[in-house]
Amino acid sequence: MISFTVKTHKEGNSYKRPHLFALSRGYNTGRPLKEPCPNCFVILMESEEERDKMYFLLDGLWRRQVFRMQLIGSVIPYLRVHEFTKTVIAFWKQIHENEDRVKRLMDAFNSLERLEKHNAEFMRLLSKYRDVAYMKVFDLKEVKF
Repeated sequence: MISFTVKTHKEGNSYKRPHLFALSRGYNTGRPLKEPCPNCFVILMESEEERDKMYFLLDGLWRRQVFRMQLIGSVIPYLRVHEFTKTVIAFWKQIHENEDRVKRLMDAFNSLERLEKHNAEFMRLLSKYRDVAYMKVFDLKEVKF
């Protein structure tokens, strides 16, 4: 069984145990984060492996918009820590039953994440190349305004 603690993150706190963050307000509630931001929960885990599984679980729940059904508040919707924890525990049991399938999916999604980062860097370099090409064609020193 999983052992984790969910708390509301306070700016300036640092954590020694393996941890991750999840948004607690707005329509992206539940979205897992590696770095803290205002209005987020911190999930403290016992091991790195459990943290990776929790990230996988939260990412799936966020993409399926599971937490949206539990939002309260009219101006800025938010989720209570208790409701968040209860939902995570319920779905943790479900992924624990399919351990081998979850492991394969986690490996595939990690590969996909590396590919996305590579493509983002490639697109950044292409954009830079385009800027350099325009600078070569349009020399602003030669044109008088």
